Amino acid sequence: MDSLENEITAYNREGKHLISQKKLSELLLSNELNENQEANVLFLMATTYRSVNDYLMCIDYLERSKKIAKKSSKESLLTMRIECEFAFVYFDTKDFESCREVMKRIAEKNYLDVLPENKAYLLMQEGYILLQENQYNEAEKRYTESFAIIQKVDQCNLPVVYCKLMDLYSHKKDIQAVEKMYHEGWKISHKCGILKYKVFLAAEMERIYKEHELFNDAYLLGIKLDSLRKLEDQGNVISEMHIIDKAYVEKDQEEEHQDVFREKIGATIVAMVLIAFIIYSFLRSKRLKNDKVRMKVEIKEMKEHLDSYSQNSHFNGKIVNNELSFFNSEKLTERQIELLKLMAQGFSNKEIADELFITESTVKYHIKNIYSILDIKDRKDLFKKISEN
Repeated sequence: MDSLENEITAYNREGKHLISQKKLSELLLSNELNENQEANVLFLMATTYRSVNDYLMCIDYLERSKKIAKKSSKESLLTMRIECEFAFVYFDTKDFESCREVMKRIAEKNYLDVLPENKAYLLMQEGYILLQENQYNEAEKRYTESFAIIQKVDQCNLPVVYCKLMDLYSHKKDIQAVEKMYHEGWKISHKCGILKYKVFLAAEMERIYKEHELFNDAYLLGIKLDSLRKLEDQGNVISEMHIIDKAYVEKDQEEEHQDVFREKIGATIVAMVLIAFIIYSFLRSKRLKNDKVRMKVEIKEMKEHLDSYSQNSHFNGKIVNNELSFFNSEKLTERQIELLKLMAQGFSNKEIADELFITESTVKYHIKNIYSILDIKDRKDLFKKISEN
């Protein structure tokens, strides 16, 4: 299992998440794993999904892994790794209350069976929470301790700590220190070939530049960040992973009754994957054509609605003064809030892309996520909810 984990970790670092997912799916479908091995493979699948920020799928696989791991007294190490992974997911999704609960349980066990690298990440999370409480010295202690651990275990993961230190020095208004941390982290990310860390660092540096009103620097970094996100192509990777995941059929507990049909099931699954991929490709092509037509109609309707709403001073005041709950939602990232405000002001996708120096594809990806988070159907529905607030 150690060699498999090293292989999966290497693929994920290189942005080859589809290869990781296919390899793990094949193992889960092979019916050749014992319970301990299956629990570990499910765990690796969860970490692969977290690598592409698909947290719902990550949690689903963690729950499956946890259920199997509980049956074995030999899996205390895996059980603790699952606990740590839950803490990381809750932290990434800003569910800090759940994150604190998990970290408290881990700390109460004196970090028993916690891998050094996981302990380093937990310390970073503690540091971040302390930073939000303006306890700068305590936060820096946690980051320093985390840095020392990762430096011994795996220096390729140091960019994560550098990113946290960037946030710390930003709070202290030391931009030179922030830029130094950014360049140090970038050098390591490039040397280790980890695209995700490059995106992580660039996004944080862009945010800090904007926060300190260094808009020219933010603009230049935004161009670089947009190029990196194109290479990452996270949206399409997740879609393809979901298609392949449909091939994973949970095995019946009474596997002895399935031995005769195993080969036929395997062939059927392969056929289903191929058919699903063909159908997906066809529907995606058709959807893109329909989207272009629909977008023209939607923009026209949006402008008509905006013209009618613009006569209502109460509506305009909400946008200008950010009084709407949408613009203060903790569920949205800063980039999503920025994009939402432009949508509320009647900007088209192309105009938003030009304003934020990103591609229209990136704009559509953000809008899709915003609609999902705020339970909004379309722009017409957005304006309706704004007018009702």
